[in-house]
Amino acid sequence: MRHRVKKIKFKGGYDATRALVKKLAYNFLTRGKIKTTLKKAKVLKSTIEKLVEKMKEENEKNKVFFLSYFGQKRKLLPLFFKVIGPVFKEVKGGYVRIVKLGQRDSDGASQALVEWTKPVVYENFENKKKKKNKTKEVKEKVKKEK
Repeated sequence: MRHRVKKIKFKGGYDATRALVKKLAYNFLTRGKIKTTLKKAKVLKSTIEKLVEKMKEENEKNKVFFLSYFGQKRKLLPLFFKVIGPVFKEVKGGYVRIVKLGQRDSDGASQALVEWTKPVVYENFENKKKKKNKTKEVKEKVKKEK
């Protein structure tokens, strides 16, 4: 019996579904919102809820989990534990909302927007990237002048 078992399946099998959900989660966590189909949004919401629970506490176990889940991308750890985690520290659940947008013109698929329920400010994380880019630009300008 399948009482109270919520499982949405996609074409392509188990591995393709896992890869799809990881890509959606990565894009959502780095951008703050994402527009996708309603079916994918529902799967993404449950995944993000589980990930945010781990972001609340910064310890070695959670760091290793995120490094293995997202494929050794160390630049994301400060985003998770310094930017997103503190925002939802006191919240018990409901970190993400799904807003229905209607049907897509081309194929009629129902669209949805996935976004945070509380405002998450990505400025601190983005400024670090910009500073690195500015130093590269300055070095290139100095080389051109010589």
